[in-house]
Amino acid sequence: MKKIILIAALLSQALSQGEWLSGTAHTLSQGRWEFGLFQPVRWGQAEGREVSFYKLTAFLMPGATVKQRWLQRYDWTISSSHSVYYPTPLLKMVTKPGIGGMISPEFDIPNMVSVWNMVLASKQLNNDKILTVKAGMALASGGSDLAVESTIDLPLIYHRLAVYYNNWLLRFGSDMNSRLSEKWTYLVDSDLFIIPGMKGSFALEHKGMVTWEKSSRFHISLGYKMVYGQYPDGYPNENITRLHILPMIDFVWSRE
Repeated sequence: MKKIILIAALLSQALSQGEWLSGTAHTLSQGRWEFGLFQPVRWGQAEGREVSFYKLTAFLMPGATVKQRWLQRYDWTISSSHSVYYPTPLLKMVTKPGIGGMISPEFDIPNMVSVWNMVLASKQLNNDKILTVKAGMALASGGSDLAVESTIDLPLIYHRLAVYYNNWLLRFGSDMNSRLSEKWTYLVDSDLFIIPGMKGSFALEHKGMVTWEKSSRFHISLGYKMVYGQYPDGYPNENITRLHILPMIDFVWSRE
């Protein structure tokens, strides 16, 4: 069960899809709320400002994100997003021997915090397409005593937690959102994680999803996540590169 909670927590951070374009520079309209099974709870706190948090891990890995829109000119929208996470309670929960354990109890989990900053630029293209490019950096504090042998070498998890071992990482990405018909949209995206100095120093992620919009208040997304990444297992001083393809589904509700 604890493994499922951890995987769901990190999987939720890898999801972003839907008519309301959580992965773009656009923000929710003021006063609008959005709720999903895996996606974060999103709130249009003000015109051009959005606040979100992950309800699956609100107590085990507290965190929140603020996205601020800075510029809308011609077909471009420029925003920045700023997130903070405190993963210590969740990692301590999975530090145990035997079934349910993902980190050996011989390792201590210190109090750690990370801050993720991203700049997003979205351009409206023809035929209801929106192209988004983004770049950012994550910084972490408190992990100087964290043993590198305690990493969780799983897709989606390893490269998001690597910042606590390395103190920083870089992230670049692009999204393409488009409408197929009145009720169907799709998303294709890619993200590159670079963790200089770490064993297992990169991951390239790609997601493809289609969304059925029953109404402006409910939609269902279905797709896949592909992860091509390097992991620090295998023989000493060697890395292993693996490819994983994972199914994805989400249900999202909204209200004004």
